[in-house]
Formats: sequence, C-alpha cells, structure tokens
Amino acid sequence: MAEDATASPIGRPGARAVLRMGRAAERKAVAWYRFSSALFAAILLLGQGCSETTGIAAGPAPDFAVELFGGGLFQLSAHKGTPVVINFFASWCRACGEETPVIEKAAREYGPERVAFLGIAVDDTEKKAKEFMQEIGLTIPAGLDRTGEIKDAYGLYGMPTTFFIDKHGVVSYFHPGVVTAPLLEHELEKLL
Repeated sequence: MAEDATASPIGRPGARAVLRMGRAAERKAVAWYRFSSALFAAILLLGQGCSETTGIAAGPAPDFAVELFGGGLFQLSAHKGTPVVINFFASWCRACGEETPVIEKAAREYGPERVAFLGIAVDDTEKKAKEFMQEIGLTIPAGLDRTGEIKDAYGLYGMPTTFFIDKHGVVSYFHPGVVTAPLLEHELEKLL
C-alpha cells in the first residue's frame, strides 16, 4: 500500500499538507490585510465629512474681526442675533471653486437680513485671494486672515471648510470639504 504523502506516520499532517495550509493561511492573511486596509481608508475618508468637531470645543464660536476686501470690517460678535456662515477658502485650493455656485445661490436666497455669509481666505495673499474670487465668481463679503489667528482659533486642517454659527454665536456644525446644495440648505434650515 502506498504511503499518503500528506500524512505522517503518527497522524499529523505531512510536509505537503503543511505547505498547503501555509499557503491557504497566507492567502487568508493577505485578504484580511487588504480588507482591513480598505476599511481603515474608508473610515478616514468618510469620517472627515461626518465629524462635527474641530480644534475648537463645542460652544461659542471664537470671536474675530477681519478687514473686508470691499472695505469695512466684519466682527463676528456684532452679528449675534443673526446666523452666520463662514466659508474658509484659499486661492491654491481648486476644490474651493466647486462650491461657489451653491454658496452664491444660498447667499442670494437667504440674504444678509436672515443669514450673514462671509468668506475668509487663509494661507494666502490678498492679491491672489481677490483674483481667485473674481475667477470663480465669489461675491459674498470676504477678507484675508493675514496672521493665521482665525484659522488657528477655528482649528482648520483643510480647505475648503464651512462653519455654521447660530444666532447665539454658537457653532452649530462645520463641514470640511466642498459643501453641496442639500447640505447647505439642511444646515441653514437648522439655523433659522
């Protein structure tokens, strides 16, 4: 009777069986590694858009004053009683231009009487920020965070980022990334 090459004389698997189990285990390990890597990447990518916290604690929005490109000064605390939408952008951020039509439309619909809209250019120059606004058609009041203090106070880590501040001066929600019409409408309705 021929000996089974996959079994040893004492009932344990032979060398070929161990190799086959090793390859199967290796394939399972590779599959698990790929799955867990994809899951981790998905959590990182999707988690950003779902997060409602930044470097600022839940509560009052940090007050600031910014000189507007069109003249004048925007002081956040002067707008208590009116919801405020702050859109942080930069001229080097191509994604920032994608949301401009949505922001412009909402600013026209909700007007300055119901909601104050403000654009703040960060990590930029005034010249480049103004040129970018003209190029993309952004006409809401805007200014430049010259020192980076506003960016730091709001804990920004990417562009664009939009903050929704209620009439009491409290951050209601923030959205890292491009805002869409449904998201903007939903957040504005919550503020009103």
